[in-house]
Amino acid sequence: MRIALLQPPYPVAATPEAAAACLAWQEEQLASLAPGEVDFLLLPEYASAPGLAGAELVAFARGPGAVFAAGLAAAARRLGAWVAAGIAVEQGGAWRNRTVVFAPDGGTAGHYDKVHLPATEAAQGFVPGTHVPVLDLGPLRLGSATCFDVYFSEHFAALAAQRPDLVISPSYQRSEEPERILHLSRTRAVDTGAWFARSSYAMPDGRGGTSLLAGPDGGIVAAAGAEPTVLRAEFDPGRRYRKPASHGQALVEHRELLENHRLPGFYRPGSEQAERLLAAPFPRICAHRGLSRLCPENTLPAFGAALALPGVTEIELDLWLSADGVPVVCHDPRVDRTTDGAGIVTELAWDQIRRFDAGCRLDERWRGVRLPRFEEVLDLVAGRAMLNIHIKAPGPDGQLVRLVADLLRRRGLARLGYIAGAEDVLAVARDCAPEIARNCLDRQNDPPRQIEVALRYQCQRLQFYRNATAEHCRAAAEAGLIRNLFWSDDLADAREYVARGIDVILTNEAHRLLPLASSGV
Repeated sequence: MRIALLQPPYPVAATPEAAAACLAWQEEQLASLAPGEVDFLLLPEYASAPGLAGAELVAFARGPGAVFAAGLAAAARRLGAWVAAGIAVEQGGAWRNRTVVFAPDGGTAGHYDKVHLPATEAAQGFVPGTHVPVLDLGPLRLGSATCFDVYFSEHFAALAAQRPDLVISPSYQRSEEPERILHLSRTRAVDTGAWFARSSYAMPDGRGGTSLLAGPDGGIVAAAGAEPTVLRAEFDPGRRYRKPASHGQALVEHRELLENHRLPGFYRPGSEQAERLLAAPFPRICAHRGLSRLCPENTLPAFGAALALPGVTEIELDLWLSADGVPVVCHDPRVDRTTDGAGIVTELAWDQIRRFDAGCRLDERWRGVRLPRFEEVLDLVAGRAMLNIHIKAPGPDGQLVRLVADLLRRRGLARLGYIAGAEDVLAVARDCAPEIARNCLDRQNDPPRQIEVALRYQCQRLQFYRNATAEHCRAAAEAGLIRNLFWSDDLADAREYVARGIDVILTNEAHRLLPLASSGV
């Protein structure tokens, strides 16, 4: 595979005029390439808005940068090549440092949002990515690590688990010494057992630059110096580094050797737990408010008991926003039914709510159990189950939805939680956190209408009531929606709904439905 890496002159003046000149340089190099001349083309980080920050970056990315990005799709189509570039993208009212991959037909093959954001990007309001994907492009499996990501070995452990052929790294790294860049790049190629391609900017002081291609064995195949250039190289995506399994033993692929000897429980449980949960077969069991028939509902003991049951893949909980902005786990708008307190959750401060006893209503032996805040549930579950997060009301200006999304992102749990609610909640979630799955609870008394609402808000799931028929399930499946059921506490009854096409059963007695998960029927 023939690869070309653009190393533009960095716009030191940091003005829109300097950024435009950098875009013009890149466009000139793209125009000089003939169709069929390269198979893969990589541009650096912020290729669409180089050297800018703050309001100037936003304005430029919305204007000339957006035009430039559209031109990359056209260039991919003209060249018949894969084109990848770091682009500042606005989505849901927030900005993302996104590596976009354009396919040879001009379409978008996929993207990666930078996970590790330095303080400067976070201060500008950029939102971090939620996972570390590997894209299957057909001729190769492609991973990404944008600039600051390269310093985190854990990022490359997550990539290695997905067996990429090539890892691309659109970069700035303007203050980094070339020798250190070479060292890091060679190490990351060995970490993943994959080719590693880096594209950055030529800096006038000799730092940065160093666009390169490293092989799976850590060798440097090609490297640019400090001057603006287009670096060209060839590589075989299928080539792997093979070495003796140990002294005197047979050769084995280096990455395979490491994968066979990893001890995930010590250093890599998060990403692997997530992959197992996301790949769990249907039907699945979702513990409604935890193990809520045996424990005080929506409390840490209820959630902990559900986690202890093999076969419970999901946990459902309900959230309100307290008067002082704390996400409180409680089903009813009032605390009266489930605690010894009184009042409306949204009108009470957290310091008041946390004093109420949430156990004594079920049994005196549970006295002392409290209502938890959402963060406590996240600490307890810690990625061991998916979370069906029923947000009862979005809060002022969507505050609760935004808070939930931010907490999931910061803890690396955005793929394992999905936001459930009515239209007002779904609308905010779609706009502020489009990457977090949504579950439609609206119009549950009218399943055909519920499917329409789910599709309008681009939900991945809907949650039927017990009036759902096989026809309703079939229509939802054809629309690409995962089908939850609220609710069933009887094994025979649950199996009947699974036969109708239900994927996930919400239940108050998860312990009674465990055969459903173990047998699959």
